[in-house]
Amino acid sequence: MIKLNYKFADNAVINNGIEIEREFDNYKTKIAEIIQDLNQRKDKPEQGLQWMNLGYSEETVWYVKEYASLVKDRFENILVLGIGGSALGGIAVTEALLKPYWNFLTKEQRNGYPRIFFLDNIDPDSMSALFDNLDWEKTLVNVITKSGDTTEIMAQFMIVKDRLEKELGDNYRRNIVATTDKNVGVLRQIAEQEGYKTFVIPDDVVGRYSVFSAVGLLPLALVGIDIDEMVNGIKDMDLALKNTDIRNNVAAQNALIHYLYDRQKGRNITILMPYSSRLKYIPDWFTQLWAESLGKELDLSGNKVNFGLTPVKAAGATDQHSLIQLCNEGPDDKLITFIRVENFDKTLEIPHIFEYTGVGYLGGKSINNLLNAEAEATKVTLNDHDKPTLTITMPEITPYYIGQLLYMFEVQTAITGALYNINPFNQPGIEQAKDYTYALMGRAGYEGSAEALKTTFDKISKTVIS
Repeated sequence: MIKLNYKFADNAVINNGIEIEREFDNYKTKIAEIIQDLNQRKDKPEQGLQWMNLGYSEETVWYVKEYASLVKDRFENILVLGIGGSALGGIAVTEALLKPYWNFLTKEQRNGYPRIFFLDNIDPDSMSALFDNLDWEKTLVNVITKSGDTTEIMAQFMIVKDRLEKELGDNYRRNIVATTDKNVGVLRQIAEQEGYKTFVIPDDVVGRYSVFSAVGLLPLALVGIDIDEMVNGIKDMDLALKNTDIRNNVAAQNALIHYLYDRQKGRNITILMPYSSRLKYIPDWFTQLWAESLGKELDLSGNKVNFGLTPVKAAGATDQHSLIQLCNEGPDDKLITFIRVENFDKTLEIPHIFEYTGVGYLGGKSINNLLNAEAEATKVTLNDHDKPTLTITMPEITPYYIGQLLYMFEVQTAITGALYNINPFNQPGIEQAKDYTYALMGRAGYEGSAEALKTTFDKISKTVIS
């Protein structure tokens, strides 16, 4: 199992830390109640917890694998249309588990599997460049939106569908697979009218918790990632996280430490810093999970609280040359979590050259040694400045351990939300911006938002800045 080392966040090691073992005792009953409550509510509707059951959805895994095997030799490219939770999980996992620089490899080097492209934004330059370089006949488009009318995704899809139809004629439908709600929404309506192959995003699963549904599993299976092994990792981690004893539950430990460092020490910025380039998009996925789940104006009692832990993504060793300066000598408002990998797939030796210079000492060592030394040196330097750090250790980067890691973060987020007494499964602060976007683009039914925008713009235009 993946492990959590919290000793460098303990008051026994750094000044002005928290007394972790004592706090584990203080909160053991509260944590046990939270874990029991989550597991009791996960099978009930409208609780936002159906994501806890995704690792046990054998039917979804079977259908995904069947479809992936049917189309394996038909396409050279997979184009995923999604934004936020519809894309970030797939990006993070494919970057971690596919061979590095996958899209540059030959078909033989990719074992016959296609390239994969995630179109997770609506920048016209990048979209045009990609579209002009795809062989549309050999491209499978996976459009993902649960609501079925997400502005960015449907705008992408409208352009892509038009391009496919012009290039392929009546056969374009074979090149589209939609992942959306089972019963409702614009994309569901279009898919049934047009006859697209579809996969379902389960009820009560919001985007940032959807990576283990067809949202994530389908793109992963299409490029040959072993989703059975990933599901096994989720199941084993789920079993471990059912343990109500905080001393045997890494998600609960991580949640409580972050909560207490915020409430007791004012450290409300959490930096996630993996020491592996293959894990560099895990912090992007985590940023959405953490920020959208925990940044809330109201608690469950309706009190205005404005809680939130700000996530910051980083990469080791790159950000040792930027963020670590700020962490060491800047404001005491950060808690840093490293992700370490015990065994890399490759060992890269440094040759014995430049012996006559100051860098000759590197000869005979490996890049593996150097990266580990960088990580240890950074942790100790932060410790010297009394900055708390946590370390998550993965034995290796495989589907099994990636499944464990992401599921642990999801449960950690749910427990943290419960400690703050907020709802970590809604996102009211985002919906207003969506409404304004609809109004600006002239969507019917959003005239009230359009009027509010006009009032704001009129007020700004009348403001005199001297």
